[in-house]
Amino acid sequence: MAGLNGAIFPCMALVFGTAINAFAQADGGVDRDAVDRAALYYFLIALALFFTDCFAYILFCNSAERQMKALRGHVFAHMLYMDVSWYDKSDAFELSSRLTGDTVKIKDGMGQKLSDSIKFTCQFFVGYIIGFARGWDMSLVMACAMPFMVLSLKYMVRLFRKRAVISQKMYAEAGAVAEETLGSIRTVASLNGEKRAIDKYNERAILVETGNIAISKRSACVFGCMMGSIWLMYAAGLWYGGSKVARAEASPGTVFQAFFGVLMGTISLSQISPNVTAVAEAKGAAAAIYKILDTISSIDASKDDIGVKPDACVGRIQALSVNFTYPSRPDVQILNDYNVTIEPGQTVAFVGASGGGKSTLIALLERFYDPQEGTILLDGCDIKTLNVKWLRSQIGLVSQEPVLFASTIFENIAAGLEGVARGQVVEAAKLANAHTFIMSLPEQYDTLVGEKGVSLSGGQKQRVAIARAIIREPKILVLDEATSALDNESERVVQAALNDLMDKTHMTTLVIAHRLSTIRRADKIVVVNAGHVVEEGNHDELVSVEHGVYQNLYRIQEEKAQEEAEAAANALIKAGINDDVKMSRTLNSRSLGSDRLVDDSVLKEASEDVPEGKFTIVDALEFSRPERKFFITGLISAGINGFSMPCSAILISEMVASMTSAYTNYQTYGLQSYLDQLSSDITIYGVCYIAGAVVLFFTNATQNFCFRYMAEKLTSRLRGIHFSALCRQNIGFFDEKKNATGALAADLSTNATKVAMISGDSQGRQHSRL
Repeated sequence: MAGLNGAIFPCMALVFGTAINAFAQADGGVDRDAVDRAALYYFLIALALFFTDCFAYILFCNSAERQMKALRGHVFAHMLYMDVSWYDKSDAFELSSRLTGDTVKIKDGMGQKLSDSIKFTCQFFVGYIIGFARGWDMSLVMACAMPFMVLSLKYMVRLFRKRAVISQKMYAEAGAVAEETLGSIRTVASLNGEKRAIDKYNERAILVETGNIAISKRSACVFGCMMGSIWLMYAAGLWYGGSKVARAEASPGTVFQAFFGVLMGTISLSQISPNVTAVAEAKGAAAAIYKILDTISSIDASKDDIGVKPDACVGRIQALSVNFTYPSRPDVQILNDYNVTIEPGQTVAFVGASGGGKSTLIALLERFYDPQEGTILLDGCDIKTLNVKWLRSQIGLVSQEPVLFASTIFENIAAGLEGVARGQVVEAAKLANAHTFIMSLPEQYDTLVGEKGVSLSGGQKQRVAIARAIIREPKILVLDEATSALDNESERVVQAALNDLMDKTHMTTLVIAHRLSTIRRADKIVVVNAGHVVEEGNHDELVSVEHGVYQNLYRIQEEKAQEEAEAAANALIKAGINDDVKMSRTLNSRSLGSDRLVDDSVLKEASEDVPEGKFTIVDALEFSRPERKFFITGLISAGINGFSMPCSAILISEMVASMTSAYTNYQTYGLQSYLDQLSSDITIYGVCYIAGAVVLFFTNATQNFCFRYMAEKLTSRLRGIHFSALCRQNIGFFDEKKNATGALAADLSTNATKVAMISGDSQGRQHSRL
């Protein structure tokens, strides 16, 4: 439809030429039938243009929206199934920013902008075909400026495409700063780090602004040259065509058919410029997105049909001569000839110094990574031969810092198993010793936990995470320092829940711990040092090994615990503090976690006071007040550019009148003086067009630069204001479901650009048209 619309538009040149010939009859009369036919053709062309343009707009915009949605889903799914080593080398926050910002750019380049690009491209070719068909020599003269215009357009496309890649990278880095800050707003606020985060964000936004303004200077000059050359083309075409009429070699109708055919084709190049720029920026954004899609994961968990799915899992684990280094740190050996065997149903604890390789075995067992050498077996099968989804479904993982999603407690526990019933969730919560505290909450299982579970205490989060891990009844339970970040009271409650769970189930349990007091009941304790297994046995056996690694660790921790207990007792005696301190600590820890110091009703009332409305062009101009000099200059230039079209129409109409009058009088009376007068008129009109070309070079360059400058300044200013406003919000603002980090970061990434669009090139073109 877009191509058809572009092809129909230049056909008006043929109708216009026919109408001129109808007024230039040899007898001085008017061919009424030809004029009526021309009017009918114009009406039919108008109808065709209306319907094709409407259909093209609807189809392209709907298609762009659907494709953006599909692309986002596809890219997001691809990211989720990438192996962990890819994330070690990538910035997750930057990836999130690209997923929102880059896909919006792609949508813009696939919607109306692409439709207009196709339309104006077809208009260009059809216009030139008509021009060369009706007067090849005149069209050739007018086309002299074409190589320059085509090269200019190609330069602009390459310039903006290259800049789009750099800009999107910098904006992605800024987005990463924003998402990291908003996701850790409590930590940032506690360190008074808001200003540092804002400065860091603005620094990247200003770098993009500076680079884009520099590009705008060059593109404005090129655009001015393109528009000026169009008027030079007018001058050359009308001069040459008028000369042919003055020599009685062509009729005015034929001349203007060729002239308007080439003219409409050439004007399409100036109209295609901003659209091709958007398409070029979309291609630059797409390059970054498709680079992600082209990256193949070495461990593919997305396929259900790859790998073996055993009928049952017993839970026997063996690591045989395993050597491993992390892909991001290939020079650091983590596991070196690592060997261990874990029997079904055993509780095996791993202890040792930090960085010794305790947690690495878990990462290899989950197939987050693959070892460079050696084998890990599950029930005698190499885990590389097993289906990755099936393998991970057999393992329940509870980490040191549990990640809860910004949803209800029920949804968080249910996330561990697809299609779970409410009764299963309750049963899992009971096993994790979480049911009692959940039922004490006002909304019980429907309580929103907030971003990263901020509404719950550390111990409560851990118990919800344990319930999520065991709801699918895994054969292997992994506890990766599950109590190390908790205070003594919370650790006692969670440890009791874990002990109770291990007594009631027959899962193979792997425990990684720093506090040896939590693993005394383990069936086997594996001591790891520098990537080696140096000792194995139960607690009593290892403690009895003279000068053993475990014995030394146990002795150091016992002495430290005794010192801390004595120091705490002395402090209590000196201060005269009673048992109420315990309650005070509990309340304080809860308030730090949940930030419920402000009543929810107050927050709700405050949010209701915020007026909702549309952001108008007047608002955009208010934010662009520092650039008012550029706005006034651009406005004056846009006015002159807009005035150029009526001036051109007047000159062309005078040219048509002169040609038809001279040609008709010459045919009627045969006097050469009429044609000589036409030659004089042609020279005057040609000089007018050349002067107009010079003026339009400066005004178009000025308009283009001024409004682009305003748009870039407005974009960086709004991004800074938006991010600064988010950083000033009270903590309760971030607890609301609608204000999740991802949603806020997405708005920050796209809203400023959308607002700037109404103050950039589009505003300049609107003023010019007005």
